[in-house]
Amino acid sequence: MSHYPCGDFHMGVRILLVEDEAITAMDLQRKLEFWGYDVVGVAYSGETAVELAQKHHPDLILMDIVLKGPLNGVDAAKEIRSLDIPVVFLSAHSEGSTMERAREVEPYGYLIKPFDEKELLFSIELAVQRHRSQLQIKKLNRNLRMLSDCNQAIVRINDPEKLLREVCRIIVEVGGYRMAWIGLAENDEEKSVRPAAEYGFHEGYLDSVTIRWDDSVYGEGPTGRSIREGEPVIIRDTGEDPTFTPWRDRAVERGFMSVIGLPLTVKGETIGALTVYSGERDAFDEEEVKLLMELAGDVSFYIESREILKEMEERVARIAQRERILKRIFELSPVAILNFRVDHGEPALLELNREASIITGVKECSGSLGVHDVLRGLDEEDLKKIRGAIMGDVELEEMISYPHQGRTKLFRLKIVRPSREIASVFLIDVT
Repeated sequence: MSHYPCGDFHMGVRILLVEDEAITAMDLQRKLEFWGYDVVGVAYSGETAVELAQKHHPDLILMDIVLKGPLNGVDAAKEIRSLDIPVVFLSAHSEGSTMERAREVEPYGYLIKPFDEKELLFSIELAVQRHRSQLQIKKLNRNLRMLSDCNQAIVRINDPEKLLREVCRIIVEVGGYRMAWIGLAENDEEKSVRPAAEYGFHEGYLDSVTIRWDDSVYGEGPTGRSIREGEPVIIRDTGEDPTFTPWRDRAVERGFMSVIGLPLTVKGETIGALTVYSGERDAFDEEEVKLLMELAGDVSFYIESREILKEMEERVARIAQRERILKRIFELSPVAILNFRVDHGEPALLELNREASIITGVKECSGSLGVHDVLRGLDEEDLKKIRGAIMGDVELEEMISYPHQGRTKLFRLKIVRPSREIASVFLIDVT
């Protein structure tokens, strides 16, 4: 047997060998293990091949087409097809009918016996690499769709509680993860993390564990550390990582093999974390982390925009309340106030309060009343002076006499321009 160098590529690749000739199977198993592959089982029939594939879920199946029993290699491959495991067929037959039947299950390779070691090794490496690339493309497309669906939900849903739950649902159902939850950092004595939304195969997981963002053992998980450090934190293997010890048993029971915590930042401050659990070990590669970070950023933006919107609504409400108070003061003021619009040439009465209505006798504004129409009780010189002050943007303050209800009263007159468009006339009775 020739010797071939065993690179890192082979390490960790798990192969199921299906061969009904015992001597051939033993020889193949020795070669595969010598090259560094992990042979998870040897099946001598199609039925056993299906059972072992379901049990071990290997990275590759080397499948002899001609097998003893009711299931041949092609039939067994059809039953295994739903597991998405690449199959390389081995056969001493190269007839067209055999090849045609093999094509039905879209194998990753077809070797005609006898084959040399280089051919076998190349076929295995090519099949595994091709399948990994396909899985990576599928995962990337799934994650892109997940990101797109979450962004659509952010645009569509106005209720924050519903939106956060919908994001978690999309991460699980579209992204293919086991569980997702959003926790908000509490500023209590324990520095606890309060779940705001969750979805997936959790079965009461969050109710059964303690998660904090302090520097205790309960704050060393991906959620607590991502909040504390403001960076994504990944647990590659929940069964082995010592920092995940407080949650290990309950997580493994639920199939949580790896976890990532992603910080949620609002106005430069980390306010919580999006935590995602995968059913695969070492699930979060570089591209995956980038997409999940982008998703966490979108959720952060939503939360921040909701806070800004709430602040704006509160500010608008305060302004509206202040305007109502000012309007009330305007109406009830013992000082007569008349506001003239001066941005269209001739001054026109815009509004007057109750006291001004009593003094001038004007009940309502028609939009065409000028200074002479409103203050018609004044002599011509005073009217010209008042109009000139209004039009000339000049503050005027003097004493004037004004006939009112059959008698002459003395008023202090003051004119100011609170804006370019408005001139205010104040009349204070000092009789």
